[in-house]
Amino acid sequence: MTNRKPQPRGKAFWPVLGFLLALSSAALALVFTNPLIVELKKSVLRGLPNDPKVPIIVGVILFFLIAMFFSLIVAFAVPRKKSGVTEIQVAKNRKVMVNEKAARKIRQREINRQNRAR
Repeated sequence: MTNRKPQPRGKAFWPVLGFLLALSSAALALVFTNPLIVELKKSVLRGLPNDPKVPIIVGVILFFLIAMFFSLIVAFAVPRKKSGVTEIQVAKNRKVMVNEKAARKIRQREINRQNRAR
C-alpha cells in the first residue's frame, strides 16, 4: 500500500469545470460566428465564398480562441502551491551530508590502518 495524500476538495470538480468551460466556449462561438463572418466579408475578406463549410471553419477557430482565452484566465487565477523546500533546509541537509561523508572517510581510514597493522 502506498501512502497517498488526500486531494483538496476543490480538485474533484476540475473535470466538471473544464467541461463547463468547453460548453460555454462552444456557445459563445456559436453566437458570434455569423456576426464575425459578416464583418469579415465587409472589411477583410471581401472574396469570402458562400460555402456552407465557412461557418463551421470560422466557428471551430473561434471556439479554440475563446477556450484558450478562458484557460489562460483560469491558469492565472488558480493559486500556486508554495514549495515546501526552503533555503535553510537545503543548507542544513547539505551540511549533514558533508559531515556524513567526512565521517565515512575517517572510518575508512581507520579500517585501512587496522588492516595494514595486521
